[in-house]
Amino acid sequence: MKQIIACLLLLVFAASAAHAERRVALVIGNSGYANVAELKNPYNDAKGMSDKLTDLGFDVVTGLDLSLRDMRQTVREFIKKLDNADLALFFYAGHGIQVNGENYLVPVDAELSTHLDLDFEALPANLVLNAMEQSTKVNLVFLDACRNNPFTENLARSMGTRSSAVGRGLAKIGSGVGSLVSFATQPGNVALDGDGENSPFTTALIKHLGTPGQDITRDLVMVRRDVLEATKGQQVPWDNSSLTGEVILKQLEMVQPVEPEKPAINPQIELAYWDSIKSGESIAYFETYLTRYPEGQFADIAKIRIDELKSRSEAEAARNAKPDTSAEIAFWQSIQNATRPEMYETYLEQYPDGIYAKLARLNISSLQQQAEAAATAAAAAAKAAKAADASNSTSPAQEITVAALPQQETVSTEPAPAIVPSTSSRSLSPEELATAMQTELNRLGCSVGRVDGDWGNRSRQALRIFSREAGVDLASLDPDPSILDRLKQSTGRVCPLTCGRNQELKNGKCIAVRQEAPSKSNEKSNSTKTVQSSGACPANPTASSRRLVHFNNRQITATITHPCGRQVTCNRNLKSGTQPTCFWR
Repeated sequence: MKQIIACLLLLVFAASAAHAERRVALVIGNSGYANVAELKNPYNDAKGMSDKLTDLGFDVVTGLDLSLRDMRQTVREFIKKLDNADLALFFYAGHGIQVNGENYLVPVDAELSTHLDLDFEALPANLVLNAMEQSTKVNLVFLDACRNNPFTENLARSMGTRSSAVGRGLAKIGSGVGSLVSFATQPGNVALDGDGENSPFTTALIKHLGTPGQDITRDLVMVRRDVLEATKGQQVPWDNSSLTGEVILKQLEMVQPVEPEKPAINPQIELAYWDSIKSGESIAYFETYLTRYPEGQFADIAKIRIDELKSRSEAEAARNAKPDTSAEIAFWQSIQNATRPEMYETYLEQYPDGIYAKLARLNISSLQQQAEAAATAAAAAAKAAKAADASNSTSPAQEITVAALPQQETVSTEPAPAIVPSTSSRSLSPEELATAMQTELNRLGCSVGRVDGDWGNRSRQALRIFSREAGVDLASLDPDPSILDRLKQSTGRVCPLTCGRNQELKNGKCIAVRQEAPSKSNEKSNSTKTVQSSGACPANPTASSRRLVHFNNRQITATITHPCGRQVTCNRNLKSGTQPTCFWR
């Protein structure tokens, strides 16, 4: 009892769902042509399809033996009904013609004496198809208009050398998403009108369209089978589909189906069927063949083709699943020559296991080492300046010690072995390499002045003095990774201490030459200079510069002049929101 109730509820639900779906259809059949021989079946085909679609719940607009004016009026009436429709269907039987790849439906009053008459006497098929695709998500088109056409001969004669533009049958139609276009035969071929009341194609459509619970694509497979049998393999229906889901014109009724009697297998029909699908790229073609001919002549080949298509589909899916690294590569190319660690840190935040993650970490380590070396040099300079200021504040008669590197162990003058550039040195940009070499030269007492990455005459002169004092032969005075590694290996002072103006060398230090006490008028000036000189730049540029620099919403780098007179560059990380990091330039 419960099973019976469940079946009844399922039937009610299916009926209500079918009733809720709004379907519209346009059916046109032209047989009684005035200027060429009449066709036998299109009139009957259109009437049969109209009745069939009405039974399937379509609101049908039907036109029989229409002139061009009547065809346009009928099409207009159909287009008005497309609004808010869930499913649209168009069926045409009669003469059709293709010229330059475009299909035209021929009304019964057409003459088409010359190719100039085409646009004035025939209806473009795309006029209907485009209106359907613009208004309705699911569209079905059936064209039984591929008959041997006398209009084709007239147009070909009138076009002379351009007669090749007039093709046999109809041209292939590209369907939009959610559409299916079905032809009575392959594009460019001619279909048969048939000996019965309807054409072979329409007969099969009326029979199989709307098979309960069956998808439209399966309906068309059965239509193709019947047409092949009816025409003894001469006519093979063809369709082009871009449907995105199943289209079932009639829901399955809860009635035990009667298994049809299997017809005897005709080898010629099987061969024709196989020829029509053997070049197909869809697994469904070969599965349908195996269903029809499980022990057929080509069963083994069909199984092999199914395996090949499955393997190809899986390989394509695997290729599509492979991650796209183009965005990461483009990101890296935009920062690969950066001189600020936070640029590489930003890359690592987004791609922690990226292609260039290891290289990014190496660059960060190298830049941090350079920053530490620069900070050490700045701290030493600040300490020396502070000592000089303290000495100046005592008595003019006292000795004044100015900034000087401590005299340490003597550097060996023996020729150094060949230096192979380290990996970190090779990865530095030209500006970073120049900055690192200037820092090392200052550490060794070979003064280059300000460490700014600008490799000028003063830097070359300092490197020349280092080469002379260390006994190292250099092939060039320009920045080079091998020279940088040689500088890093040196310890203690290499270049001799050179005292500045109003200073003299005494006990390994530069001391100020004693001068007469300045007059009172000069004391104020000297006091002012002392205050200015005492403003040495702090060792920690970050702590002293955060409050001085300001960023806009998108800015990550800003450069200002510190009150001590040096330029300082501060960077911030937009993602982490941490305080900016600053370093001396």
